[in-house]
Amino acid sequence: MPERRQGENRTILIIGDDVDSTLDLRELLVRRGFVVLHVSSKAEAMDAFAAGRADLVMLNAESYIALQQRADRLAAVHRLTGVIGASLDLDEVYQTFATEVGRLIRYDRMALVLQNDAGREFRVLRLASDRLPTGWPEGPHVLGEGTGVGWVMSQRRPHIEQDLEASKQFAEDAVLFEAGIRSCIRVPLIAKGEAIGGVCLDSMIPHCYGEREIDLLLPLTEQLAIAIETGRLFQEVHRLAITDELTGLFNHRHFYSQLEQEVRRNRRYGHPLSLIMLDIDLFKQYNDLHGHLAGDAALRSVAARLRNSTRGADIVARYGGDEFGIILPETDPRRAWMQAERIRAVLGRESVGGQGSDNNRLTVSVGVACLGPDMRKVEDLVRAADQALYCAKAAGGNQTSMSKSCDLPRSSTGSGQGC
Repeated sequence: MPERRQGENRTILIIGDDVDSTLDLRELLVRRGFVVLHVSSKAEAMDAFAAGRADLVMLNAESYIALQQRADRLAAVHRLTGVIGASLDLDEVYQTFATEVGRLIRYDRMALVLQNDAGREFRVLRLASDRLPTGWPEGPHVLGEGTGVGWVMSQRRPHIEQDLEASKQFAEDAVLFEAGIRSCIRVPLIAKGEAIGGVCLDSMIPHCYGEREIDLLLPLTEQLAIAIETGRLFQEVHRLAITDELTGLFNHRHFYSQLEQEVRRNRRYGHPLSLIMLDIDLFKQYNDLHGHLAGDAALRSVAARLRNSTRGADIVARYGGDEFGIILPETDPRRAWMQAERIRAVLGRESVGGQGSDNNRLTVSVGVACLGPDMRKVEDLVRAADQALYCAKAAGGNQTSMSKSCDLPRSSTGSGQGC
């Protein structure tokens, strides 16, 4: 591409019969600050050049455009792969992808549709400022029959609709047309031979897309698919590293990691922090009576009820064996007591094996502690909750005991004794 000195408006003459190519080249040069004129013949161009009315003559617009587009595509892929290599943040990758596509292809709307592991459920992300309320809103969706994204994923190849006024091939096309969309391009995202989603570009201009746009888009979508697959693998490895395999709750190590963060937050902002420790009463007897497989099922059942009985901000973990820990951020002693009692009641209300027999009904003992100014380490808070839990078990089980650290000395039996 010729360079233009600052303050100069240099004139370039384009020779070419291909209207699309000359228009593309004109737009490219005008964006870079040149004055562009089109002439029909080489003789006309040379006369203008000899007379000093032009600084440069381009004889073959189509070849030049192809070369420039190839350079732009390579530069865009290079920038995108640089971000992918430097960041595991998929949001940053998505925004870089949208920026690079916008440098190469005009569009009025872009959306990324990603398939989840379940199969037919998808998540829609808007990758650019969207002036048009068309298609799926952001969030999870079930992909219906006959959609454009479904077609390109099943066929493993891109698809262009040149004018929705003339042809509405897919289920969403009528809605798109009513909102002003005239042409669409849909490209599948392929990772390890599997279609994981698609990229949708829409334009309010008919016949906006062709093979040129596909050639520009494919290398970028290939890199995007690799980034998404890598990001998913990383997220899965991270999930496995912090999750207890049997119950699906956070594991012992992550419990302490999260507790460390909450203690630091408490020290910085002074917000209350409480901790619940609980374990299942007479669980060894339950295992001996029903077997270890039934014991594992009981632990999973208790874990599920804990998830359903806690707030979104609470952090629930399997501490070890049949003992569980629940971190309660922003929770004062009275609210921690109420939460503990509610959990105890829920866990003891129903049998764990789907049987109505009392032999399948499990109760829990609960200890509650609150972070106090004299607690220097997270272990101090855990020790206080454990001591309260021991008091509950020593008193016969199926009850809640508060640590003296909470300054709310009582137990659920009404004895008034704290630990």
